[in-house]
Amino acid sequence: MSNLSNDPTSTSDALLKLDFNERCDKANPLTDEYSFGNTLWQYPERQPLEKRIAELNNLTSGQVLCTNGGDEAIMILMRIIKEGASLILPLPAFSQYTWGVQSWQLDALLIESKSDLSIDIQATKNAIINNSQSVTILTRPNNPTGELIEINDLIDLIKTSQQNNSWIFLDEAYIEFSDQESAASSLLGQFDNLVILRTLSKAYGLAGIRLGYLLGSEKLIELFSKRCMPFNIPTPSLQIAIKALEDENQAEMQAYCQQIRVNRQILIDWFVNKEVKVFPGQANFVLLQLPVDQAKAIKSFMAKNKILLRTFDEGEVKKCLRITVPVELKKLLPLLEQCFQPQLICMDMDGVLIDTSGSYDQCVLATVEQLSGEKIALESVESLRRQGGFNNDWVLSKRLLDDLGFEFSLEKVTTVFQKLYLGENNDGLVTNEISLISPSLLTAIDQTKTCRFAVVTGRPRQEAKSGQALTKLSKLDLISLDDVKIAKPSPEGIKKLQLEHSRLSWMCGDNPDDMQAAVASNSLAIGIGENKVESLYQAGADIVLKDINQLEKWICPIK
Repeated sequence: MSNLSNDPTSTSDALLKLDFNERCDKANPLTDEYSFGNTLWQYPERQPLEKRIAELNNLTSGQVLCTNGGDEAIMILMRIIKEGASLILPLPAFSQYTWGVQSWQLDALLIESKSDLSIDIQATKNAIINNSQSVTILTRPNNPTGELIEINDLIDLIKTSQQNNSWIFLDEAYIEFSDQESAASSLLGQFDNLVILRTLSKAYGLAGIRLGYLLGSEKLIELFSKRCMPFNIPTPSLQIAIKALEDENQAEMQAYCQQIRVNRQILIDWFVNKEVKVFPGQANFVLLQLPVDQAKAIKSFMAKNKILLRTFDEGEVKKCLRITVPVELKKLLPLLEQCFQPQLICMDMDGVLIDTSGSYDQCVLATVEQLSGEKIALESVESLRRQGGFNNDWVLSKRLLDDLGFEFSLEKVTTVFQKLYLGENNDGLVTNEISLISPSLLTAIDQTKTCRFAVVTGRPRQEAKSGQALTKLSKLDLISLDDVKIAKPSPEGIKKLQLEHSRLSWMCGDNPDDMQAAVASNSLAIGIGENKVESLYQAGADIVLKDINQLEKWICPIK
């Protein structure tokens, strides 16, 4: 029986780490308990493990080198290249390789990817032809795309390297998850210019023991072993690794990988159905290509729900989101549904659908001046709004008057405010309001069939229904100040709509109260307003957009 305290699946609210491609939600049974005997006083010997790995791959012990994770092997590789070779690196590539180029200041030729982020095989081959005594790094399946280089292309690159006194370093960290076997089984017997990197970190779920290994010709393996630290792997890691390679645990690993393959295809098919660009990878993750803002928002929202995903800051994958495939999809899929195909999108009115700078903002200034005789700057109004708790402009006006030392009842402040705003016959400052929503977004909203749009506003219902944006969106549900007991930042209004429609919701707003209401209702929180970025993020925004019209590119796939 497993120890539930160490089992990531033991509680429904456990953190689901889908950002570093670890085996996160189904622990290897070996991690529960393990006794290391009385051997810890000795320096470790990696040779028994190397012998076992050699047997599994029909190699000699001299063709295997165990390293402290794949990272040590990569570090030694960089040293070898620095000592007298040139590097050819097709992009996109694992960050350890691109970092190594910069850190070691290597003589390197980076091969740009194709437009679909696949490796440019022909350009890589040409680079090998033109650069003798070079090392080409290939990752199969590739990280971060999951691309599986065709075996014939791989053989062609190996042969080309062989003809030009060069060799290939093949990273197979994710090979157990692919539909094809390791190249070791068929190619190491044919070519002496190939080194393969494998690891126990991914499929075996043993990243914590830091165990990687290299397979290759004795000549190339010797290049690495001469530069390897003595006693580089701790005894506990060696013992666990040997145990992991026993038949029983091999079968467990293979069953795990098969489940990941099944779930990977489920996720790929799901994204294709949602018209989200997903790469047809062969690793234990899926990579999505999204607008940067959307990827950032999804990552943030998922983190609030205890699921960690990975975004990228630079390079070819800057517009991508990566999701490690878990064993159980039941927690992930509903949240993905909420992110990519919400059934309810709530929007604040003022500052989101309607520009109120000439109406409500001026009403606040005029109300304060009429009651106090003093003029205040608009920044005083904005400063209070950024603090949160002042979504109601009547309350905000009273607070400004209080700060000036004038004590008026909220009823008195409201009466003066409404008179300025509405005038005698809706001819007051209300006439200065301008719609902020674009015709194309209006069309997209009108054509969206699977999602309900609604307005959640702090306005009284009568004023809300007369707003210019809402008259153009007459079919929208409306939650006004009159429809709730507690106004925003309370989530009451959003939750009413969730009960009627769906909990798979977004909330768009321009002030901290909107974002707090979004977080409290577990809605994806979209801040609006480039001059309020910091306060909106502090209040819980998953992303802050310049205006509501940027949402159009997100909702167009929703049909």
